[in-house]
Amino acid sequence: MVVGINCGHTISGAGSGAVGIIKESEHTRLVGQALMRLLRSAGITVIDCTIDQANTQNEYLAAAVALANRQDLDWFISIHFNASVEHKGHGAEVYTYKGRQYQDALDVCANLGHLGFSNRGVKDGTGLYVIRKTKAKSMLIEVCFCDNQQDVGIYHAAGGAEGIAKAIYKGIYKVAVSPSVKLPADENHTPTREEFHEFVGEIARKDWQERHIMIPSVVIAQAAIESGVGTSELAQNANALFGVKLNGWTGRIYVKDATEQNEDGSYRTDKNALWRAYDSWKQSVLDHNNYIATRSTDGGKTLRFAPVIGCDQYVLACQYLQQCEYATSQTYASTLINYIERYNLHQYDEFEPEQIAPEGFSWVVQAGAYKSLNNAKMFQQKLKNIGVASKIVQYKTE
Repeated sequence: MVVGINCGHTISGAGSGAVGIIKESEHTRLVGQALMRLLRSAGITVIDCTIDQANTQNEYLAAAVALANRQDLDWFISIHFNASVEHKGHGAEVYTYKGRQYQDALDVCANLGHLGFSNRGVKDGTGLYVIRKTKAKSMLIEVCFCDNQQDVGIYHAAGGAEGIAKAIYKGIYKVAVSPSVKLPADENHTPTREEFHEFVGEIARKDWQERHIMIPSVVIAQAAIESGVGTSELAQNANALFGVKLNGWTGRIYVKDATEQNEDGSYRTDKNALWRAYDSWKQSVLDHNNYIATRSTDGGKTLRFAPVIGCDQYVLACQYLQQCEYATSQTYASTLINYIERYNLHQYDEFEPEQIAPEGFSWVVQAGAYKSLNNAKMFQQKLKNIGVASKIVQYKTE
């Protein structure tokens, strides 16, 4: 996937755009650069189609289009801010060729609307040079009116350029990012609850034996509850079984609102939070354990989840997670404990003492023993039919 981003207008002079309460050409660059960073973090090839200087408006437009058309783009996106004669215009809108109602263009409008702007919809942009002349599928986004006090107030309240970039990125995610992510062929992303427990449990058990970070039953319960047993938006679109936010993550990013519980028990919605996204569910499980093992808020002097690491009692581990503020839910520990006990997940915490065979010996698993060679061959064939290779060896049994 290759996306071209045009930060609208030149910096100054010909083609420099509107100047209102905020300057259009300055903020198109802030939004565009933030959007480019998000796309690049997701592994998307980004072409910067911004033109900083030109002698005339027509020269600027022609240069931007020429730059875009030299690339084999899948999407061309031009960022702009609107203005009106009486400074009363307000809201966000998107222009496409012949006003085509692309779902991603509609989603961008909707996401900007969710920030508080009036959603003016997807409109016919055929008369706009960069829409008409670019070869790639294209959209021109008018973020808001830069000369309207209400719109500028919403812009800043939404996080400024970073907040707008998140809203646009979220709108084009399925089109620009998801197609570039190839799911592992060996992962079933529509499992039953039991299959889900077994899948996460196998990874968690092996990791516990090797690194001794998180007791398996707690990892399984966290994954099941936080992902809705693999059905959540994060699980399906970002391969994330846990709600782990950025916190130093340099990999792929997913943008989604976060519902958090306040200290007084009420709830709030944090708009367009940034979450870690993965190439597989397995990667998500292992990174969750890495996060528990390494998360620090004081430069590494102390580990935030130190009491959890290596704790081999699931009740204590769940309580430590809540005490260390892994989640804002005030019932997080009891929810985990109840889930573990309801589905008997503590069975995944049980390990027999390791016994290593003496030098020159190995543990041999036999499928069966028969007096009759013919019966042995018949059973060998049954195993072969289901893909299990075996050999027949005569052993002394007395």
